Amino acid sequence: MHDLLLTGGRVYVDGRFEDINIVIDGETITAFTRETKEAKKKLDCHGLMILPGLIDPHVHMELDLGFATSCDDFYKGSVAAVRGGVTTLIDFLAPIENETEITAAFDSRLNLAKECVTDYAMHATLGNFKGDVVRLIESVKQLGMNSVKVFTTYSESNRMVSDQVLTQLLDQEIVTMVHAEDDRLVDSEWQEIATYESSRPLDAELSALKNLLLKQGRGTLYVVHVSSGSGVKLLAGRDRVVIESCPHYFYLTKDSFKGEYGGLYLLAPPLRNNAEREKLNKAIENVYTIGTDHCPFTKSEKLETRSAKSIPKGIGSIQYSFLLMYDRFGEQVIEKMSRHVAEVFRLKGKGKLAEGCDADLFLFDPLGETLVESDVETEDYSVYEGMKLKGRIVSTMLRGKFVMEAGKIAETSGRYIRSECDEGACSSTIL
Repeated sequence: MHDLLLTGGRVYVDGRFEDINIVIDGETITAFTRETKEAKKKLDCHGLMILPGLIDPHVHMELDLGFATSCDDFYKGSVAAVRGGVTTLIDFLAPIENETEITAAFDSRLNLAKECVTDYAMHATLGNFKGDVVRLIESVKQLGMNSVKVFTTYSESNRMVSDQVLTQLLDQEIVTMVHAEDDRLVDSEWQEIATYESSRPLDAELSALKNLLLKQGRGTLYVVHVSSGSGVKLLAGRDRVVIESCPHYFYLTKDSFKGEYGGLYLLAPPLRNNAEREKLNKAIENVYTIGTDHCPFTKSEKLETRSAKSIPKGIGSIQYSFLLMYDRFGEQVIEKMSRHVAEVFRLKGKGKLAEGCDADLFLFDPLGETLVESDVETEDYSVYEGMKLKGRIVSTMLRGKFVMEAGKIAETSGRYIRSECDEGACSSTIL
């Protein structure tokens, strides 16, 4: 007798929906069938879509900026995640300047992540790196990661990577994730909130992207949070280049910076003008993955000062990320938020509904409606507050157990998911 049978739902399998039942034993999907198999528990999913658990490739839980820390710890942030159908998070280690620091950074971050109710993976992160790139990559792989994040800006906080290190990384069999802004065109001392976008202008993004393409080698270039349609156009159609963007760039514009509450919207890269937002929406097919860059701060922290320089940069959205993207683009966002992420970062058994894969999934009511609300316990505001989105996430399952069922969070623990990469085969092979 099987453990669980999900019946009657429209199941997303191999890029299309099938009217089929799912058999789950333990943590794994063991079969798809049109028959009614015997099971210890049966769940009627009529009227619901059964979708693969989402993977957010870009979150910042408990991010310490020195003067402020993002208000979602790994527990609170992962609870918000499962309410949004997300079953795996990929966070970032603290920036390091030498490969000898990687193990300590890894151990420290994993100790915090043990509070996750989702599964989790990690990206290595570099600051102004002065070490040996080859040895670094060896250590990264040994720790179960296949990605290294770098910044081409933030020289003021000693986080900017040198051109030499960047060139070396891009020629390694690894996924190099890049926060792409030309530091020469960034004004980190900018004070005025209403004109904040001018401190990190579109030209800074485009200049950095052009420089990256000139340096591209054997590895995979993954550009995080591309903020503009022009940026996507510049990168689109190139081998071994992955374009990530975030829900806020599809919805919001720099006009949000104006007025009394403009500080709530500050993040980097900033929101762009309406023309760039519209270009980005039209270019959705070229965006390969959707990350949230989830990094919320409290309303009081965001409004404490009228100095743009002093406001912690970041917003939250993970609970509503799928709903926001589905409301605007429909079914085409499913794989951008699941299978594509799993394949780029080589998370075996994740990102799709298939026999032998982890039973990570969520039940989605396409005829329902969701009202965006703030969460008084963590991020006490939302930049989307009051918006009505089509669809409703009913329940979320992680490895065969419901971690969120009918709105209630179960007591469960996530686990660290290693990247399935070996020496010489750690960059993406799907592009």
